Amino acid sequence: LTVASSFQSQNSGTATVVLGTYDLRWQENSRQRFFLRPISENGYDPQENLNDLLLLQLDGEANLPSRVALVPLPQQNDTVEAGTNCQMAGWGLKSSHFPRVFNVTVTPSDQCRPSNVCTGILTRRGSICQVRAPHGRRRGLERSG
Repeated sequence: LTVASSFQSQNSGTATVVLGTYDLRWQENSRQRFFLRPISENGYDPQENLNDLLLLQLDGEANLPSRVALVPLPQQNDTVEAGTNCQMAGWGLKSSHFPRVFNVTVTPSDQCRPSNVCTGILTRRGSICQVRAPHGRRRGLERSG
C-alpha cells in the first residue's frame, strides 16, 4: 500500500520495494527486493487530493522470516476512533537509508484539512483511517508505504 501521488511518476515495473532490512546500505541475509505493479486504482483525484492510496503487487513471492512481517489492514468501511494512536512508516525519499516512523493520532473528520492525510472519511471511496501528519505536513510521508 502506498500513496498514489508518488507512484504516478513511476513507470510500471521500475518501482521497487525492499523487505527484511533496516538500513538500505547493508546487504542483510533477510533482504529481499521486488519490482512493483499497481493492482488497485482507488479513484485518486490529484486536483482534490482525494483517495491518495494505491495497492501494489510484488513481482514475486516474499519470504516471511522473523525480520519480515505482514501488516494487518482494516476491513473495508472500518473506522478508527478519533484519538487512536497509529504509526506510519516508510523510507520516504529515495536518498534515505533508514525508515522514517511517525507516531500520529487519528483526528475527527471535521478537523481534516488539506495539509492532513485524510483517508477515513466514509463519504469518500477507499476509506481506511484518518491521521494528521506531523507538523501538518505531508512531505515526510511521500513515497512511504
